[in-house]
Amino acid sequence: MIRVIVADDHKIFKQGLMKLLQSAEDVSVIGEAGEGYEAVNLIEKKKPDIAILDISLPGLNGFEIAEEIHKGGIKTKVIFLTMHTDLLTAQKAILSSASGYVLKDNAFEDLLYAIKSVASGGKFISPLISDKVLNIYAARERKDDILTARETIILRLIASGLTNKQIADKLSISVKTVDTHRTKIMQKLNARKTADLVRYAVKTGLID
Repeated sequence: MIRVIVADDHKIFKQGLMKLLQSAEDVSVIGEAGEGYEAVNLIEKKKPDIAILDISLPGLNGFEIAEEIHKGGIKTKVIFLTMHTDLLTAQKAILSSASGYVLKDNAFEDLLYAIKSVASGGKFISPLISDKVLNIYAARERKDDILTARETIILRLIASGLTNKQIADKLSISVKTVDTHRTKIMQKLNARKTADLVRYAVKTGLID
């Protein structure tokens, strides 16, 4: 039996989700939460196999909860449940310790499959997102994997016109860290100015 908890602040949606999960023979819902701190306390207390977390929870968001789980050495696996279809959020999720990324629009079709995949040691990303991510990583591989995953995300944001401060805010890292990554990216790509980074990003499909 796969023991799960669900954390989502949209009551009607969560009720439908609970009903779906409770109908599955091999899934047991052992708790639910409506905000981030409550979710962390529930996970620490019950240590479920899988925590299904809305990214945009009040209190602590899904990423922060995943970080708390990781820091606490808890073996609970995380499946993010979200409305976010943008690549930045998806890539941030993939770089985190999460094992699944399910779009709410497809939750009732994908979630049970995601739970089973993650419980068996695999990962699951909703097809709409996985296709986009694979296209970006395929472009990177064609360039001999010059940049790390984190550098690729930062390059995409630089090429999109964001400042170091804006990038730092989006990724929840320091401006100094962004500046360090930017310097390494420019060195690896032999770029002398931002326009060179933009051209590379367009050429490899990171931006349109």
